[in-house]
Amino acid sequence: MKLAIAGKGGAGKTTIAGTLARLLARAGYEVLALDNDLNPNLSLTVGIPAERMRDLPTLPAEVVRLVDGRYELAQTLDEIREAHAMTAPDGVTVLVAHEPKQANLGCMGRYHMAMRGVVGAAPDRPDYICILDTESSTEHLKVGTAQHVDALYAVVEPYFKSLESGRRILALAQDLGISRTALLANKVREGEMAVVERFAEQHALELAGAIPYDECFSHAERAAEAPVDFAPDAAAVLAIGDLARSLVRA
Repeated sequence: MKLAIAGKGGAGKTTIAGTLARLLARAGYEVLALDNDLNPNLSLTVGIPAERMRDLPTLPAEVVRLVDGRYELAQTLDEIREAHAMTAPDGVTVLVAHEPKQANLGCMGRYHMAMRGVVGAAPDRPDYICILDTESSTEHLKVGTAQHVDALYAVVEPYFKSLESGRRILALAQDLGISRTALLANKVREGEMAVVERFAEQHALELAGAIPYDECFSHAERAAEAPVDFAPDAAAVLAIGDLARSLVRA
């Protein structure tokens, strides 16, 4: 299974992607978690210590090469993992696309292409899960970073701008040929789910599930810990566990 988690900035996609990765690894799956955001934060969410955040290993520019006008991986996935990956708790393997250290560096497109290649090279095995945490924009869809995923969830909050952003993301994902696309409601308070359900019905969009509003996530961030370590029995963490189980049953 190869899954992309997308969404508007602040919707909670990285928190969900990282927590999914940990819970799926605990369930016995081999998990490769990919941080395709050039302002990377997935590592902390999967449990990499905060003190490592300033010096994360990232992919070098030469990890891809231009062949007949298209970028392709210059190394095997095993070579990339050996040289550039980190191992998080529960055995999750983490790869970070890039983190610019200077301004005015120009286009970062080759790192999107590297991640597209990594997703494509990830094994198609029942016991293997690849989770792509995308940028908080539609760039990853415009350049096809998520092209090889089996499913894409657009994380949305229960208000119009976030829902409309999710609709646009799913439209581009469908245009890219991704076989399963769905909205995933996050930060849902009592009585708000009807708004999401009505929007999904109006636009003929699948709804993958809902995660309740839970201050455990902000508390975990302040403590610089992974939510699944900070509050494993929190309602939102348990809801992501339900999502993980539904994902592998699909």
